[in-house]
Amino acid sequence: MRLIVNFLAHNKAPFTVNIYPFLSLYLSSDFPFDYAFFNGQNTVNDNGVVYTNVFDANFDTLLASLKALGHGDMEVIVGEVGWPTDGDKNANVPNAERFYAGLLPKLAANRGTPMRPGYIEVYLFGFIDEDAKSIAPGNFERHWGIFKYDGQPKFPADLSGEGQKKALTGAQNVQYLQSQWCMLNPNAISFSNSTNQLGDNVNYACTFSDCTALGYGSSCGNLDEVGNASYAFNMYFQVQNQKAEACDFEGLAMITTKNISRDQCNFPIQTGDPTSGHCMYGSSVRFGLVTMLLLFMAL
Repeated sequence: MRLIVNFLAHNKAPFTVNIYPFLSLYLSSDFPFDYAFFNGQNTVNDNGVVYTNVFDANFDTLLASLKALGHGDMEVIVGEVGWPTDGDKNANVPNAERFYAGLLPKLAANRGTPMRPGYIEVYLFGFIDEDAKSIAPGNFERHWGIFKYDGQPKFPADLSGEGQKKALTGAQNVQYLQSQWCMLNPNAISFSNSTNQLGDNVNYACTFSDCTALGYGSSCGNLDEVGNASYAFNMYFQVQNQKAEACDFEGLAMITTKNISRDQCNFPIQTGDPTSGHCMYGSSVRFGLVTMLLLFMAL
């Protein structure tokens, strides 16, 4: 690290760090829950300096390390900070909304940290969910966006940091494919005789789509065997732009026009032209999101 820091100092470049309070919770069941947010009751006294949240503590830990290397005045940029909304028991919309409701006013007020009060350059992560991102670190990796896959906001957030509960503006004129879903055909299988066949087909569907919402503590983590299979089949069906052959799975699946979403578990429909069956994610939705991003940057 010393060589890297010396190189940055020589070139008058900032040190960029990613801070993820969510990961502190994810990696340790003993981590105090409220300490991951900005309005909790947990505090840590570090030789007379009181920390009320892990974001400040992590930032100042880095500053202390830089100081020990002789570069205590080096500029530090937070390159990524955010909170996922699915894929783990602590990754959900209420927690994400709470996190941003504390972070954004803190940044707007230029409160900084105990060791470095004032303005800190911070970048939020992320803008939109990424349904093909690697999940090696955890299922939550595909759910960091403050917007869903279709460009619609997940929760209110005041990006000005004034603390108002404002509704974000989603992508406009988004089209979706037809209102149809792929589900497990209840008449096609006897679970007691064909468990391996069903499991193999579910694994295939999830390999080529996104089933991270099925994990423990996730939005669809409480589904039964039928629900799990139907969710997997539908995700593959939608990724394949609702092609009829994508809802077969050796005769185990069927297409339905009845919305099979359950409680908080949403069975999504792919974005696209409903008359042609062509996915439009790469054009209309992405253009709308880029436009919104430019507007945010101008605020």
